[in-house]
Amino acid sequence: MRRKDKLVTDIDVLHSVINNAAVCRIGLVKEEHPYVIPISFGFDGTYLYFHSATSGEKVEILKMNNHICVEFEQDISIIENEIPCEWGARYLTVIVHGTAELLNDPDEKRYGLTQIVLHYKAGDKKYDFTDQALKTALVYKIKITEIIGKFSGIDI
Repeated sequence: MRRKDKLVTDIDVLHSVINNAAVCRIGLVKEEHPYVIPISFGFDGTYLYFHSATSGEKVEILKMNNHICVEFEQDISIIENEIPCEWGARYLTVIVHGTAELLNDPDEKRYGLTQIVLHYKAGDKKYDFTDQALKTALVYKIKITEIIGKFSGIDI
């Protein structure tokens, strides 16, 4: 990172951004073409989880290249200036690099889906995923190889 003064390495801050994000964006590469999409996700403090239909562009790309970049953000706002090229932004972002692993074991798939539901639900209701639900969804676990954050214009 060019601006070391904006670097965030505090794992509690990084995890807080992930835990407070409503969505994240994943970046994949198909041959030389980037592909970025927003997804819902779960996080257990070690791994990220996301689900997918059993076919589609994301699935096809991950079969060829399982390297993944994930972006999370919070506290985003634009700082205007009379001079357009001097506009800025307030933000706190987290970038995760890792590899996506397709889960095949039913118990691992249930765990991953549970992490996704837990990220979004309030309360203590337990969910069970039927064998049919497990057959109609793919579940991926992201093994994190790097996690960094960047901030500007806010106190962390």
